[in-house]
Amino acid sequence: MKFHGRRITMDEIKQTANQENQVCQACIARRKILKAGMGIASVSLVGAMISTFGTIKPQSSKANERKPITAGDKLVYAMGPKKGQIIALDSIKLDKGALAFPLGKEEHLNLIMIIHEVQSEFKSPTHLSWVINGIVAYSAICTHMGCTVDWHPKSQTPAPYPHIFCPCHQSMYNIFEGAKVVSGPAPRPLPQLPIKLSQNNEIIADGDFDGPVGPMV
Repeated sequence: MKFHGRRITMDEIKQTANQENQVCQACIARRKILKAGMGIASVSLVGAMISTFGTIKPQSSKANERKPITAGDKLVYAMGPKKGQIIALDSIKLDKGALAFPLGKEEHLNLIMIIHEVQSEFKSPTHLSWVINGIVAYSAICTHMGCTVDWHPKSQTPAPYPHIFCPCHQSMYNIFEGAKVVSGPAPRPLPQLPIKLSQNNEIIADGDFDGPVGPMV
């Protein structure tokens, strides 16, 4: 056989074929490695998403799934550097909020949003006697699908008032009017928690929420 005027032997043809076969095998091996790597990356990404959003995913809400909050229960920080510490009156500054649990009853459905705003801004249907020096406590569980809500102070939102916001489906609650729903799919206000001060100026519960927590299922 001739190629560009030069005779090519059968040995050269076989050698070229072997080289091409080796290249193809290397390509196949690389493709297998890439596919395996993509599979691992996909699993890792899904795992990271579950890890990141696991705390706000929808939760079921049944009366027997949580321990009732009772008068005298101390409230502790639910997260952050102060996690587990008892919340004192002066530890939550004006226009700030914090997630809390009743001590010893750290369950998802007992998660509480404690907020400090100007006392005179609150109005009915908020239980005004449960607002202590501008500090109010609501359930932190959205009544739509049971996601954990977030706090948007007035200084960080274009809304005309500070509000509680659900990141799952964008329900918004007006904290000054009993956490009533002002937008989004949530069907009910967030239940309010009665609070009072202990002799040590610690914020403690004065009973359970004034309504069912989370979605009605």
